[in-house]
Amino acid sequence: MLELVAGANASLPLGAVRIRLPGPFDLSALVVGANGRVGGDGDFVFYNQPTAAGVRLASAGPGGAAAPGTSELTVDPRRLRPGAARVVLVASPADGSTAFGRLPAPVTTVHDLAGAALVRLRPPRLGPETALLVGELYRRDPPGGGPAGAGGWRVRAIGQGYADGLAGLARDFGVDVEPPPVPVARPRPVPVVPPDRRPPRAPVPTPARAGRGQARRGPDARAA
Repeated sequence: MLELVAGANASLPLGAVRIRLPGPFDLSALVVGANGRVGGDGDFVFYNQPTAAGVRLASAGPGGAAAPGTSELTVDPRRLRPGAARVVLVASPADGSTAFGRLPAPVTTVHDLAGAALVRLRPPRLGPETALLVGELYRRDPPGGGPAGAGGWRVRAIGQGYADGLAGLARDFGVDVEPPPVPVARPRPVPVVPPDRRPPRAPVPTPARAGRGQARRGPDARAA
C-alpha cells in the first residue's frame, strides 16, 4: 500500500472508492467546484447529512455498513453533481471538542470496492486542532487540453489542521454554518423573607411628670 504525506498524490482506479478512518473520529466530505467552494449546503456530507450526489457516509455499529469504531465514506466520481471538481476529506474528533494532540493519529486509508487498500494518508503531528483536512480526491485533466475528466481522478494528502473546529473549516469552503446559540443569563431568584409572626409588643406606659409651677403633693396634712 502506498503511503502519502502532505502534498504527495497518487492516481485512483476508475469507479468508486471507500475512505476509512478508524478510531474516535468522524469523517466528513465537501464537494467543491473549480472555485474551491461548495455549490450549496447540500455539498457538505457529515453525520447530520450523510448523503450527496456521488458521496455517502456509512453508519457504523450494529446494522451499519461501516465496521464498529470506523468512519467510512464512499465516493463515486462518476455520480458527483455537475461542476464538481474536488471532494475534500475532513476528520474531526467524535466528541467534537477533544484536540487531536490528545488522540491517536488520524490515519486514513483509501480502498477499492473489493476492500483492497490502495493508499494511506498520514497527517503530520497535530496539537490543539479540532478539525483536519485529511486530503482530497480531485479530477486531473490531461495536459494540453482534451475532454474534461479524461485524465482521471487522483488523491492528494493535505494534513492541514483547524483550531476552530469543523464549523470553521466548513465556513472556509462556503458552507453557511449557524452560530451556536448565545446562552441567556437567568435572573437570580430574590430570597423571600417570611413575615414576622410574633405578637406585637404591648406599649410600655410612661410615668407622668409634674408640670412646671405645680407643687408636688406631699403627705395629706389631715393625717397629721
